[in-house]
Amino acid sequence: MASVKKAFEWHCSSASWAEANRRAGIRIRSEYRRDVRLDVPQRIEKIAIGYIGEFAFDEWCRLKKLPVVYLGEKIGDTPDHGDFLGARNEIIDVKTQEVFYFPHDDWRCEVTDEQVKRVVDIYVFSKLYTRGHERVLLVLGWIFKKDFLQKAVFRAPGTILRGKPVHYAKWDVTIAALNDMDRLASVLGADAIVLRDNR
Repeated sequence: MASVKKAFEWHCSSASWAEANRRAGIRIRSEYRRDVRLDVPQRIEKIAIGYIGEFAFDEWCRLKKLPVVYLGEKIGDTPDHGDFLGARNEIIDVKTQEVFYFPHDDWRCEVTDEQVKRVVDIYVFSKLYTRGHERVLLVLGWIFKKDFLQKAVFRAPGTILRGKPVHYAKWDVTIAALNDMDRLASVLGADAIVLRDNR
């Protein structure tokens, strides 16, 4: 079971934030518009937050010496086919949300209804928040897509969640429903078991 107390904490440098925004500015040309309330600068920031999650997960994999390939280097008018590829061709999608407070284990991790249809084996969830003047990313936990689909709750647009309406169709689970990141290291590592088909 995942917990914010066991999350991998990564501090976003100004250089990383600038690079994430540069990539987001390129990618916005092919990114679908999931939330019609957002203007272009807001959409660029949302995409940049996604890149920050990828940068943090990439660093976690590097520290754990895991054989993954980062797919986010290819930017532009190409479809999103996952963020990382594991040694056994596992497709890993990192989902990152900005939050305004330090998260709690009962907070939810989401995948939009549109994105849940994509071919993915593993979801990794993270939250970005600001502490003082510093952006801090918490890589919280992970889940096989098949397990996510069994545990997730569907939220239709207009559903009231924690006193606020949901703006687009999504599926979500709590942080506590995720697997601990150390377990992912054993799944993706050199001694890993063969990944079952979770697509």
